[in-house]
Amino acid sequence: MRGKLLGCPDQFHALNYGSSSDDGFDIDEGFLSSPEDEASPFNLDEVPLAVESEDPLQQREVFDSIFLAREGQDSTGPTWEQTPICNMSLSAFERLFRRKDKTSAAGSLLRRTNLRIDPQFTFASDDGRLLWDASKHFLDFVLVVSGAIGLDAFLPNTISDHTFTVTLDFRLQTKQFKPKFGKLGFDPTGSMMAIGNGGACELWLAFCPLVNVEDISVADEAPLLNEKKHGDTRLSSRHFRMAVMFVAYALGKIPNMHIHLMHTYGTDEDFSLWKIKDVTNI
Repeated sequence: MRGKLLGCPDQFHALNYGSSSDDGFDIDEGFLSSPEDEASPFNLDEVPLAVESEDPLQQREVFDSIFLAREGQDSTGPTWEQTPICNMSLSAFERLFRRKDKTSAAGSLLRRTNLRIDPQFTFASDDGRLLWDASKHFLDFVLVVSGAIGLDAFLPNTISDHTFTVTLDFRLQTKQFKPKFGKLGFDPTGSMMAIGNGGACELWLAFCPLVNVEDISVADEAPLLNEKKHGDTRLSSRHFRMAVMFVAYALGKIPNMHIHLMHTYGTDEDFSLWKIKDVTNI
């Protein structure tokens, strides 16, 4: 059994030939091109009209034809940008879904629709029915800043939440606040103290000027972190000890916390004469 593969640019045929009494016949003779022919360009004049096809359009031309009006040409119809915009409420989409109205649903795809959220589907950010949680998200960076003095940025917005946990660590005095984007509302130079983590987030205490808290417009006018270069964000040694002592005092007021404070303000006014571990077990 001998096999030969003959072909043209558009199709291939696998031909099998059985042995015959005419063993002297060679299929190669008269069918295969010579080395001279293979080195020369392919002559398209010999391609039959039945197998000819136009080159495909460039994708950019398809896009312009669908969405953009050709300059200097009359448009055969309105482009997508020229289509009138209609307003449709979220409750209307809900009714379409509940009625299984496939015709109206498909028809909505032919027009530009401005989705309007009904008032009954919206909640204020401080609504008691909302439990904010940033532990799971698909954002590269999240910065949550309290709107007033306190720990509202990471405490749950509920009276009781048995799943809420944080890990406090007061050995992070040398840690710098390094986010390059976001809006703190004040200059973080010498004002940031890392205190641990919780809910897949880093926890920081920020000591900002009082005027930025009392007048929200001052905080709003503060530049973004990437717009203005700031200095070292770590607290001074003196301020760090003051902050740790305050946290120890506050935690010591919680029953069953087992945090003790032997000296509320340390053993001496000179902070260099005593250490935190000498006055509290935090």
